[in-house]
Amino acid sequence: MKKTALFLLCALLPLGAAAQEKKAAPSGGRMTLYLEAMDGQGWQWFFIADTIRRGLPAADLKVSPLVTKMEDGSFSSRRGEAELAEATRIAVLAKTYPGKLLVYLNARSLSPSADGWKDAALFAGLNPDALEKQAASGGQAALAEAHKKSAAAGASETSIFIDGKRFEGPQRLMPLYEAVNAGLPAAKRAGLPAGYTPKPRPPAPGFWVVTSSGIAKNDALIGVFDRYFEGIKAQHMDYASPERAARFPDLAFAPSYIVAATPEAKSRLESEIKAGLFKEIGGYLVYEDRQRRGLYAGRPEKKNTLEVFVMSQCPYGVMAEAALLDAKNNKLLPEGLQVEIHYIGDSAKDDKGALTFSSLHGQPEWEENARQIFISKNFPDKFDAYLAERNKDYTSPDWQKAAKASGVDAEAVEKGFPEAKELLAADFAATGALGISTSPSFMVDGRHFVVGLGELMKLPGFEKLPPPGQPGAGCAAK
Repeated sequence: MKKTALFLLCALLPLGAAAQEKKAAPSGGRMTLYLEAMDGQGWQWFFIADTIRRGLPAADLKVSPLVTKMEDGSFSSRRGEAELAEATRIAVLAKTYPGKLLVYLNARSLSPSADGWKDAALFAGLNPDALEKQAASGGQAALAEAHKKSAAAGASETSIFIDGKRFEGPQRLMPLYEAVNAGLPAAKRAGLPAGYTPKPRPPAPGFWVVTSSGIAKNDALIGVFDRYFEGIKAQHMDYASPERAARFPDLAFAPSYIVAATPEAKSRLESEIKAGLFKEIGGYLVYEDRQRRGLYAGRPEKKNTLEVFVMSQCPYGVMAEAALLDAKNNKLLPEGLQVEIHYIGDSAKDDKGALTFSSLHGQPEWEENARQIFISKNFPDKFDAYLAERNKDYTSPDWQKAAKASGVDAEAVEKGFPEAKELLAADFAATGALGISTSPSFMVDGRHFVVGLGELMKLPGFEKLPPPGQPGAGCAAK
């Protein structure tokens, strides 16, 4: 869900009730949210949990910021300095003013600007200047305490715990409400409305989520499955585990979301199956999530190789190529790294056997893809120069200008266009077989997959890449 929608959702909550403070709950019904301070999913969990706290008087909610501890003992946040600064304030509030933290967070969600924390502090009855000084003087100690708690709980990404146990249900109000209510002492539980008898739910199919080291599950995606199969419970596996190898031996990608291929499941997912979103493997329906990062575990390793998947007229792909060329020229990439550029699109043969192509940005794009792949094969020592020149004005039809500037024989490229089309058809097929459809995407060492230059910069060896203007953006073909 977009941040705007999250803030609108919070705006619907009654602030008067949100501002009420109460004493700690008895044993049971204790929610702990480990929150990445600028994570949209994390805020959605906060809104849900805080609504439950107010609806179940015996329940309790505590919020602790999630940060990463660096080798030198300092702390960092996934989304940069702004998120770290907010995490520091939350840590200080949790340690020094625990009774005001939830009021601050509700107000902060309604004040999303960079300085909105000051309004939130004022709303919570705190002096913003004093809070800023406390964050500067005691922030590291407060973050250390928060990190110790999250590490002890085993929380490395946004997650919510009930009475010390991670909640594995969907990101919806009633599943979390029911779990918290069930954990309360019997005398404190909320009953069903008078005269209401819930209808029995049809049994949900088996559901498994397979992840790998450094690859987190997607709570929002689990929520999508819950909308198809209400009450579905995810069983989590690590790709490297013997349990995964025994149950899903043919699985080649993580993260994967797997549903037992029962007749009911196949009926409800019929449209998605026809659209190619699921693979049926050994009696299971498998959805491979390539939205952020993943592991092509069944693919051969290609040590010290970076494969770049782009569309030649995608502005985000062009920015990524520019950043890589700049890093290569300034020796900021791993020593000896081989960079391969591949293209995203589709090809087929018509009834006469002639190749046809389609690309997100039309015919000019696939034609440029073909020229680039031909130049990379036949003029490899001039390809980087051509790419740098071409990307200065990548939508211009005058590609010959870039060829001339880089010393590429434009006539040879034109004569070789039939070969270029054959090369492009094979490249499209290889990219399509991997299921890659977003430009730019990257494959490191043949197996480690990420979408977007911002994600690539988080991997060892690529930290010094020039930052993109919009790290999370890309052109999606499907």
